[in-house]
Amino acid sequence: MFAKLRARFQRRMRDWAKRRQGPDVRRITIAQRRLYILPTPQGFLFGLTLLVMLLGSMNYANSMGFMLTFLLFSLVVLSMHAAHANLLGLELVAASVEPVFAGETARFHLAVHNPGRRIRVAVTLSAEDDERTVTSDIPAAGQNLAPVPLATKRRGWQPVGRLAVESSYPFGLFRPWSWVYMDWKVLVYPAPALQAPPLPDPMGGQGAGKPNRQGEDDFSGLRQYQRGDSPRRIAWRASSRHEELLTKRFSGTGEQTRWFDWEALAGLDDETRLSVLCRWVLTAHAAGMAYGMRLPGAVLPPGGGEEQRDRCLQALALFGRTAETGET
Repeated sequence: MFAKLRARFQRRMRDWAKRRQGPDVRRITIAQRRLYILPTPQGFLFGLTLLVMLLGSMNYANSMGFMLTFLLFSLVVLSMHAAHANLLGLELVAASVEPVFAGETARFHLAVHNPGRRIRVAVTLSAEDDERTVTSDIPAAGQNLAPVPLATKRRGWQPVGRLAVESSYPFGLFRPWSWVYMDWKVLVYPAPALQAPPLPDPMGGQGAGKPNRQGEDDFSGLRQYQRGDSPRRIAWRASSRHEELLTKRFSGTGEQTRWFDWEALAGLDDETRLSVLCRWVLTAHAAGMAYGMRLPGAVLPPGGGEEQRDRCLQALALFGRTAETGET
């Protein structure tokens, strides 16, 4: 019963704060009017203890009891002001967020700047739809980059929603907090299929096809290893000399282009098709193949490299959701 009342109270508080504050830009300052504070459960218990001590001191006319009660009460007042000042004036700036696959955790990197001359201790940030938090200390006249976690469930643009900034410093008796409503989104790609049909062959069929060795006769140099590169392309000797993984680069035309066609997966539902196409794109990119993709109403011309991969994955993420626009 108490949990339901608490959840209802919090929901009404959030709705009231959102109407009062309105939408936020990507850089905000926690000012006096948007900072709230309430005692924690420990704070309520401590206050009740002080009340009992006060009544006992009055009943027995105990001067030492009065002195101890008022001393502890003064510490409570100082704690409330210190907790409030720990968040007041902090500047929050939306820094960056990388696309993820559905089911993974997105990290909204939020730059927290402290313009004051004292350190801000144990500042905690969290997203509305995720119980996980990230806590950090903000140095005086400096900043920290806080990766706020948010679980993703479906493809497309997913907003971060309400960001909560709070702290229980110094004694855990009071909890000051502020709510931030940034127009900030992350692009969520479809989850790659765990079991997908073989890649279409270069002639457009549904055969196994040999791995594309695009231009492997024309060696063009080395580059740093990137996630997804084929182990066959790693230059192991050069990597041992430079003490870092290096990947061979090739140029040329090589095999014919592979086409990933929506119609080739007839019989599957839309989301399953998107997952299979996503797996094909990742497999082709890891093998260094050239590929294009045909979707209903859109044709992505052949290409290779990270730009082609990101272009195809974005098209899959936003397929059927053209109304969802925005930038990460």
